[in-house]
Amino acid sequence: MPGFKASATDITLLRLADTSVVTADKLKRHAFRPIDNLKGEESTAGWVGFGNDTEWLAPVELGEWLIWSLRMDRRSIPGPVVNKHLAEAVKEEAAKAEDGKVSRARRKELKELIRSKLLANAEPVPTMADVALNVHTGLLFVGTKSNGMLKKFMDCFKGAFGCDPAEVRFKENMSELLQALYDNGLQASLDGHDFALSEAGLATLEGVDAEGDKVVITTRNDRETVDAGLAKGFGLARLKVGMVRDGDDSLAWTFTLDGATGCAVLSGVKTPAASGSDDGNPDAALLEKLYLIEQAVGVALELFEQH
Repeated sequence: MPGFKASATDITLLRLADTSVVTADKLKRHAFRPIDNLKGEESTAGWVGFGNDTEWLAPVELGEWLIWSLRMDRRSIPGPVVNKHLAEAVKEEAAKAEDGKVSRARRKELKELIRSKLLANAEPVPTMADVALNVHTGLLFVGTKSNGMLKKFMDCFKGAFGCDPAEVRFKENMSELLQALYDNGLQASLDGHDFALSEAGLATLEGVDAEGDKVVITTRNDRETVDAGLAKGFGLARLKVGMVRDGDDSLAWTFTLDGATGCAVLSGVKTPAASGSDDGNPDAALLEKLYLIEQAVGVALELFEQH
């Protein structure tokens, strides 16, 4: 499960107006509770300690950051498996019935019974998302782009702290901005550094063909196809971006941006390699990684945030 320590991670951006609401006690009161021995429960979610997916630990405090994780466990049975068992059950009941038929209501009842029985024996599947809150700026990183996981995060956050973080949103003309980035690159300045952004070889185009059907084209290192699609009026839906700081190729990031409006997400963020100097601090590498992620986020917000 990719997280902040992984070589690449997804980051959804939120903001919290009052960071003082986030406390270790509130997190602990809404800690993850397993459902392994609760056969009737389909899902559960709660907070766990960063780097420990089985129990609650106090959030890691690193400088201006509070870091912890969300865990969601879910039992599920694939539809084809339920249907297979249902077909067998219906066949058995039909053989016993005088008219050889099984009513629609009975089929529905059998389906629910079968699903409940299968769920009771299914192992919950865990999903994790790391969380980092900058207590000075209110910027909140959630390490996922899954809509289901984000919804669960928002539910757990509201339950724990009684408020909702605000979505950070990209500009409505993101497709045009991505095309400008693709055509000529973009420049940004942040914290005394200059950043150069350019396309990094992976692009997704969306448009409508002559019959009015939606067409999606994804290309890798193929500017000729992208240029042809743009000439036909297609728009850039997704673009992988390369970013270099102060002209130093050793300080290079890559991440992917979506052209669709909505909550701001940086997918597959890869940062420059950490310096490797920890000065005796085991958390130094994590702090440096967060700093590097924050620079990618800061540049994206400088260029694309909707105010």
